[in-house]
Amino acid sequence: MICFLENTFQIKLEKNDKGDYPIIVTDEGIYSEMSLKDKPSTYVKFIINEYDELTIDWYIENENRFSVKSLQVHQMILINDHDENSIQFVLERWQSRMFKIQWKPKLHIEFGLYYEVCDDCD
Repeated sequence: MICFLENTFQIKLEKNDKGDYPIIVTDEGIYSEMSLKDKPSTYVKFIINEYDELTIDWYIENENRFSVKSLQVHQMILINDHDENSIQFVLERWQSRMFKIQWKPKLHIEFGLYYEVCDDCD
């Protein structure tokens, strides 16, 4: 998943002291926290490690308003089109559910149902 993020967003992710990869999402895009000079006041921070464990924190005006700790991710799906930019994290132990972090058209977090789309189904 780490290589997928690096290749998709053309960013170099760096490990923190714990060996995790902290990533910052703003209205403007997605960045490695370790290389970001100034954090904005409103952003989503997600941390993923080599074991596909996910932590999500949403900061609004530098105050943590939402946290999810230690989720196991089954699949990561990118939505990247002219209407929406987002990442969906399908949960390992509850594969009909997902967390979505969206930054276009606006910064947003969603927890909801995950539906697989089958192109060959009739």
